[in-house]
Amino acid sequence: MIKLTRTLKLSIVEAMFFNAFFVATQTFIIISIALYFNANPFQISIVSSFPVFSQMFQVFTPIWYKIFKGRKKSLMVVSIIGRGSLILLPLAVFFDLKNAWVFVSIMIIYSLFGTFISNIWTTAMRDLVPFEKRGKYFGLRNVFASAVGIFVTYLYAQFLDFSNKKAGILLVTSLVAIFSIITIILFVFHQIPESKDQTIKIDFRKPFRDKKFQTFLFFVAIWTFAIELTRPYFSYFQLAILNVNTRFLGNIGVFSGLITLVLYPFYGKLSDKYGNKNILMVGITLATIAPLLYFVMTDYNFRSLLLLDGIFGAFAWSAINLTFFNLLLETVSEPAENYIGAYAFISGAMAIISSTIGGFFGNLLKDKIFYILGDKYHGIQFLILVGFLLRIYALLHLTSVEAYEKPIRYKSWLLSNPSLFKRREIHLPIYLKILKPKKRKLEEKNDRN
Repeated sequence: MIKLTRTLKLSIVEAMFFNAFFVATQTFIIISIALYFNANPFQISIVSSFPVFSQMFQVFTPIWYKIFKGRKKSLMVVSIIGRGSLILLPLAVFFDLKNAWVFVSIMIIYSLFGTFISNIWTTAMRDLVPFEKRGKYFGLRNVFASAVGIFVTYLYAQFLDFSNKKAGILLVTSLVAIFSIITIILFVFHQIPESKDQTIKIDFRKPFRDKKFQTFLFFVAIWTFAIELTRPYFSYFQLAILNVNTRFLGNIGVFSGLITLVLYPFYGKLSDKYGNKNILMVGITLATIAPLLYFVMTDYNFRSLLLLDGIFGAFAWSAINLTFFNLLLETVSEPAENYIGAYAFISGAMAIISSTIGGFFGNLLKDKIFYILGDKYHGIQFLILVGFLLRIYALLHLTSVEAYEKPIRYKSWLLSNPSLFKRREIHLPIYLKILKPKKRKLEEKNDRN
């Protein structure tokens, strides 16, 4: 059982309220808000990817330490500006400021300062949570956050289905503003450990010369490009092209969230036992299924395929969300801020490049229709298919990342026939390293020596 300090308990509560407004900045909810403000695919792509792009500015976090004399005061200032900016959303809706660039500007401010919040919080958690307990702690934290996310997703979906669109959007954005303010208040009571080195010197030489971290960064670049290229177009395809009812999407979200609640503690234990890399590979393998489902999705089969997407998505993203952060912490060295800053720089650069490309092709393909052997395909579906190929490419490079791994042995009779693994070993790279226990044992002995 994990013994939690007051701050770690508060962090769980903060995660619950954070997720209560964060889910409104994702998937069909943020796309519904964007479409209300008359945003086009390019603007939607920028808004969706700007949180990742803004990570580039994390390298300037030590400047906040210098100005405000420490992590805690810096965290409070950037939180008030960043999360406080979400108050402007309901005001814009109330006063009928249905201009896409008003919406884009608010979300850019939120994302830009949100990246400083993330950097300060990440480095603080690295000091507060012991390495061997991270999987269980963040698994527990994510369970509570996900439970709240399930409830508010259902609630937001009901509001967005109102016949009076303005009233529905106003209710959603008002709740987003309230929940964001509560997280700021909770930060006041956090005991944030101060950084040992509060200088503003930013040096990427050590992270970029670190061979182990270089390999991780290369994987991050490919993965980020793959995700940000198509991030908004799954929900855009649902709402703008298929006209899927938001209540139905909300119900799928609730069902997916319930699965996630069970999976977070399960994945947390597995990641502590077998390593974050192995579990991340499982998650990314499952995440490659979604683009294929959307490529064959039509007006007639979208209900069953969206249900499958919800199931596979729960298994995939609960693994990814839990282990990606922990894998980053495994690969960094001191000073952590420089390593995390280098990671943020690469992620941000790839995000703005991919979102710009995705936005351009999104605008180009949004009204296009293609026929293959008499079957109808929308242009956006081909953009999503490219995302599938890029996810596979990212998975291949993840196998090269150096991290703690323990061989996974399946003892049941069901797959006791080695011939059953032959095709899997060829087509699913995840098994290439997991199913080599002798080599893994040898590496573990060398590490101990």
